[in-house]
Amino acid sequence: MNIAMVSDSYYPYISGVTRAVSTLKETLTKMGHRVWLYCPAYPGAEDEEGVKRLPSLRSPTNAAYYVAIPPFSGMRKDMARIRPQVVHIHSPFNLSKAGYRAARRLNIPVVMTYHTMYNLYAHYVPLAGGRVSQTVERMAIGMANSVQAVVTPSSVIADYLRERGVRTPIFPIPNGIPVEDFQGGDPSYARQRYGIPSGIPVIISCGRLGIEKNVETLLRAFALVRARTDAALLLVGDGPLRAELEKLAHSLGIADRTFFAGAVPPDVMPHMYASADMFMFASLTDTQGLVLVEAKAAGLPAVAVGALGVKDMVADGEDGYLCGNDPEELAEKAVYLLENPSVLSRMQETARRNAQAFSREASASRILACYESVISG
Repeated sequence: MNIAMVSDSYYPYISGVTRAVSTLKETLTKMGHRVWLYCPAYPGAEDEEGVKRLPSLRSPTNAAYYVAIPPFSGMRKDMARIRPQVVHIHSPFNLSKAGYRAARRLNIPVVMTYHTMYNLYAHYVPLAGGRVSQTVERMAIGMANSVQAVVTPSSVIADYLRERGVRTPIFPIPNGIPVEDFQGGDPSYARQRYGIPSGIPVIISCGRLGIEKNVETLLRAFALVRARTDAALLLVGDGPLRAELEKLAHSLGIADRTFFAGAVPPDVMPHMYASADMFMFASLTDTQGLVLVEAKAAGLPAVAVGALGVKDMVADGEDGYLCGNDPEELAEKAVYLLENPSVLSRMQETARRNAQAFSREASASRILACYESVISG
């Protein structure tokens, strides 16, 4: 199959979306399909077969993020030349929207993955006014109703779209990961690199240090954990709130046990997970929470706020616990696992086993079935 994908973000920018896009592209290629990906250019980005980068500018609201700038004639002409059987867009805006328009002119069916609750990220849009969130959501829902199929990373998001009037066929398909890649990490890596004391358990959390990830709640939960037992918190990721969160850690008296690792390359992540004993996650906006699946593959049970797609990722009471958005509840479950090694060990094994359902091969096969349905339809 000839497949064109269009994404408004890609490596070297690191996020759940870029990891998902890269994994799908790589897996489909290994399965024998021809995949072209159109994305913004980044300074210093390495050449990658099948990746076509378009001129871009640095985002005014996120220094690490680049935005492709029109006109997108190079993509339109190239797409007309390669004539893909399906175009898969990974956002409803800008470059992806241009990809949609090019596909419609060429009479090529379009699949869209609704990766994110876009209205909950409206604070990153360089616009003023109280209606930005509603405008962003209206645009995203409009695009979902314009394509031939919508893929969602969780059933929760599929239900959300139907409630908001999306009539397009919806395929709930979790983003896949290379499960095996997360099962051979070096358990001493983080302790050595960040000076984490030996002999104490490590709790890891991964994600952007932005308001939507609810890291303040996580830090307050960890302060309650530290009041009852010794442990370290390893925060992987960077973002606009880092300085503020570091100050909060100091004010809570947990700075000596809280380690801000910053952005970490994907090939290092298996070592980060292997260095930890459990995973904590407080995000309120994730439609899946790909890091939850990665942690699961590494054998880490999760204590997480049960918001949106996270509820599909954690089997409550089996490979982790789903909690309310409450520091005390999160801390209670975390302390219970740390003080009950037999329960922790059992959940670690269950997490590894349950991760197989999220393999990249299983996900790609379901995506292909979605492609085939729109091509034949």
